[in-house]
Amino acid sequence: MDANHSTMQEQTRVAREDAPCVRVAAAATSAWALAVRHDDVRQGIECLLATTLAAFDATRAEVHLHEGTVLTLRAHADAPGAQQSNETHRVEQPLTLADGTLGVLAMSLPNRAVPVEHEKAWQLLTSELTQLLQADKSAQARKVSLQAIRERESMCRKLVELSNDLIQSVDPAGRILFVNAAWRRTLAVEGLQFEGRSILDFVHPDSLDHCMQTMKRTFEGEPLQRVSFAFINALGSKVWVEGDVIPRFEDGVVASTQGFLRRIHTPLESNEESLRRLELHDEAWEGSPEALAFLSVDAKVTRINAEFSRLFGYAAEDAIGKSIDSLLVPERLRVEGAELCQHAGRSETINLDTIRRRKDGSEIDVSLIATPVRVNGRQVAIQCIYRDIRDRKRLEAHLARSQRMEAVGRLAGGISHDFNNLLTVIHSTADMLVDRLPKHDVLCEDVREIARAADRAASLTRQLLAFSRKQALAPLVLNLNESASEVVRMLRRLIDEDIDLVTDFCGNIGMVLADPGQLEQILMNLSINARDAMPKGGTLRITTANAIVDEVGCKPLGLDPGAYVTMTVQDTGCGIPSDQLEQIFEPFFSTKAETGNGTGLGLATVYSIVQQCHGAISVRSEVGAGSTFTVYLPRTDDIAALRETKPAERPRTQSETILVVEDDRAIRTLVERALTKSGYAVLVADTPAEALHIADNNPQISLLFTDVEMPGMNGPDLAERILEKHPRIRVLFTSGYSDDKVFKDSGTPAGAHFLPKPYSFAGLANKIRETLQARS
Repeated sequence: MDANHSTMQEQTRVAREDAPCVRVAAAATSAWALAVRHDDVRQGIECLLATTLAAFDATRAEVHLHEGTVLTLRAHADAPGAQQSNETHRVEQPLTLADGTLGVLAMSLPNRAVPVEHEKAWQLLTSELTQLLQADKSAQARKVSLQAIRERESMCRKLVELSNDLIQSVDPAGRILFVNAAWRRTLAVEGLQFEGRSILDFVHPDSLDHCMQTMKRTFEGEPLQRVSFAFINALGSKVWVEGDVIPRFEDGVVASTQGFLRRIHTPLESNEESLRRLELHDEAWEGSPEALAFLSVDAKVTRINAEFSRLFGYAAEDAIGKSIDSLLVPERLRVEGAELCQHAGRSETINLDTIRRRKDGSEIDVSLIATPVRVNGRQVAIQCIYRDIRDRKRLEAHLARSQRMEAVGRLAGGISHDFNNLLTVIHSTADMLVDRLPKHDVLCEDVREIARAADRAASLTRQLLAFSRKQALAPLVLNLNESASEVVRMLRRLIDEDIDLVTDFCGNIGMVLADPGQLEQILMNLSINARDAMPKGGTLRITTANAIVDEVGCKPLGLDPGAYVTMTVQDTGCGIPSDQLEQIFEPFFSTKAETGNGTGLGLATVYSIVQQCHGAISVRSEVGAGSTFTVYLPRTDDIAALRETKPAERPRTQSETILVVEDDRAIRTLVERALTKSGYAVLVADTPAEALHIADNNPQISLLFTDVEMPGMNGPDLAERILEKHPRIRVLFTSGYSDDKVFKDSGTPAGAHFLPKPYSFAGLANKIRETLQARS
């Protein structure tokens, strides 16, 4: 094999000498893989093909590239292979690199394959050809990359030259490396040579020290913004510039600085314009709606505006020269004040909500923004902006309280609904037991006590429903004096003898639109609270009045301006601590927690009812001097809405058929027993779907008695479906809570009959008969 390879090398040498391209590429070796020009590559390929023809007695040698290039070389007529038969054998070898295949080397032999002893030479030729093609590919890629770099550099230079900013580059010794056309034009030095010139040669003497300090800081690695200094142009005039100077690092060391500057006008060059600008600045400063103060870097006041004096009570002569902490920061916040000064001293902007003290010692909620003021890159002052946020804090507290009450209200409403179902069973069952027991049975009083306990529990659930705004409402146009008088008669029996109850009702009181029961609940809760605040006696005063709330007075109350009627409950009791005033209307908060007498729902319920009436409630209290609660209700002139109520007729039971729809099994069974005992024919359904089926098959039904809230379909929707086919059927709704929104959304008439849970056996019988006897 070695002898054959030596023969192959000798044949290759002879072929190179005889081939027409040997003179161009006399050393066809792997060294051709180096980067060469494209023409040299083509000549090298032709030389290798000539070698292939001579070495293998081939008739044809070809190179096929994927790019579409085909190079072909045929044997001369007097070559050994050319005299052979026309029948040939084609041999191919891929030209493969690590990143893919470039193409194929093909050789046509006279009807035979490559001899085994020549395979190594065949592979050598293929390898050399592959390297040669790769060299050409790499050279072309480098050529394209270098061209792109040159184009980008040329574009950057053009942009720099076209810029209106003064752009410069300076080495650590201060020598100018580059200045652009705007720089040369501004200083009138277009034809000047800058090689070896110092930048300081062009700096005005007045700015020389400052410029040297600036250079020192930037070559220490500090980027500077908005530096300003003066150049001197070729005519000897001062040229003020301002801009940024940025260090450029190489291997971690500042190799040069780059300045991006622009020409500015100083007061010396435009004195009139600058004075006008200063006057405008002073007007804006004094007229600002926010409190402004300038501080020195050590937090001493240097200037304040009119709003600062109004907000905090300090005149300019009282504040200037004083530490801002000693003026405004409360003792308990001195650590916060010191930290803020440290942050401001480090050129950090501060933005926070905090509390500051006024000259009279009172405290105020403010929003504070402290911003560092820099000149020539150095901090020289601190600007503080104070904004009064008391209204915002009040609204945030009101919103938070409303959200808490809404959440608890939803919970309370749900509990009341389920609890009322249980109370309905307890109360009605107790009524039925009393009817079944002999009148003088000793158990009768025990059963009546059960009923009374159910009544007391029902009173508590009504309070929860009022708090959650799911109580059954019947708003009427009312005279507040008449409603208050009814409550006062009850109060005289509830308050202690050592408490004087005084009333002062306005003679020409306005009318209000409200639910009578809710008004009684408001006055009763406030009066009971007042009684409990005077354990040793005192005076309870209840007054009514007309009031006009203007644009100013409506804000703290959260009302719209307009006419209102007020009801005030005032006591001379122990009073409420100031730190508890913001919490007294929150659910389950009680000032009587220590005595165990408070549920925490009384004032929360009052607040919810007042809000439901689109009114407001305010409180003033002082420890040891008593409390005053004032309720504001919108005044109405809709006298047409006044109506009288007639007592219900005594039930006269007949043999009507009643369809009872109730998803609670215990109540359903109880109602069925009670109505059957009263002489009615009763059909029961536990789902709306079953009720629809029963109604379709029983046209004799006289009344539908249905719960409002049920799975799958609510009571109003069920009633509407049944009334479409049976319009003469009367409808009576019931629910553990009755939010009249359910009826409005369903389209049921506002006068629909309703029986709230819990109800007694007698209450159920009365309401059934009232509904059956109602006019169509």
